Amino acid sequence: MAPNYSKFLTRNNALAGAGFNAERKKIRTDVEEEVKYLIAEKPETKTKAQVDKLFLVHLGQLFKIVVPGWSSKECGLFFLIAVSLISRSLCDLWLIDNGTKIESAIISMDKPLFKKRLINFFLAMPVIAIVNNVLKYSIGALKINLRTNLTKRLYEDYLKNYTYYRMTNLDNRISNADQLLTTDIDKFCEGLADLYCNTAKPMLDIGIYVYKLTSTLGGSTPGYMLAYLVVSGVILTHIRKPTARLTAGEQKLEGEFRHINARLITHSEEIAFYNGNMREKNDAFSQL
Repeated sequence: MAPNYSKFLTRNNALAGAGFNAERKKIRTDVEEEVKYLIAEKPETKTKAQVDKLFLVHLGQLFKIVVPGWSSKECGLFFLIAVSLISRSLCDLWLIDNGTKIESAIISMDKPLFKKRLINFFLAMPVIAIVNNVLKYSIGALKINLRTNLTKRLYEDYLKNYTYYRMTNLDNRISNADQLLTTDIDKFCEGLADLYCNTAKPMLDIGIYVYKLTSTLGGSTPGYMLAYLVVSGVILTHIRKPTARLTAGEQKLEGEFRHINARLITHSEEIAFYNGNMREKNDAFSQL
């Protein structure tokens, strides 16, 4: 005897099913309307990775995300790093001056003066160690906070308005979202913190040395040194331009290779069923 399903087909169930189907079609239509511009054929354009006006504009936009305001914790860490860099420069100057005095005491064979300055050197070591560790801690904390803010903002946009669905199924321009949201963010925040430290410290040292040289030798010698630094900086920047393009290509290939491995893990059952291991192997080796 065939089963009787008529008792399940009531008016309320039919209306609920019809409403569910209508809502599902509406959601699918909304998604397709929002992303139909993504599936259009667009010519592939190659962008050059270099420091120009567009790069500075994008960097400023990202900086507003990672540093919300002047009263934020990140701004305080920037200030702490600046204070630590100034303190470290002062410690370096003191070490140079004290080392010179120790050498002069050795040359003059003044044993009491040598012991005094050597004791001062050992007493200053804990202070210098504290300054170095505070600088190291503040740089690490800054990297973590920058990455946290940028990750939260990107995930808010990634999980909003079906962006994750559009990137995965309807747009093939970004195939390595996991790489961009994890490794690339970490490297960007690390590079941003290092850029601040590696720029502020040399500028401070140059200012101090120029002041010292100007007060003793006049302004001509520091002028020649600054001109040499400017010319060498321009030449090195021009020589390093291919390096930026190669670095961007390296990150792109790493992301694609990581995406292939993630896809292999996700669809391992289907790949095994269709015996597609050789095809996946060729795709993986093509990214090496």
